Amino acid sequence: MTINVSKDVENAIEAAVRSGQFASAGQMVDKLVRDYAQHTQQQPQPASQEVPQAAHKPIWEEILELTADVPDEKWDKLPTDLAEQHDHYLYGTPKRPTT
Repeated sequence: MTINVSKDVENAIEAAVRSGQFASAGQMVDKLVRDYAQHTQQQPQPASQEVPQAAHKPIWEEILELTADVPDEKWDKLPTDLAEQHDHYLYGTPKRPTT
């Protein structure tokens, strides 16, 4: 099978193969097409990967599970104005005046 793609797509494929992400162009195209088909539900997922809707946890439960191993000493080191001044802590912008 021959597939014609634009030059920029060809360059992206070649770069991914050169970087070692994929063993070949064919392997990359195969993975991308499978992911696309699965995403658009054109191909059913294997039963082992299907997750019933009721099995999804609320986001706060996911966060609690992910942070359960963080010791209290680490939480105590967080700034008390972290939520209010998040731009300062994330991007280094000047702190905003507090109200």
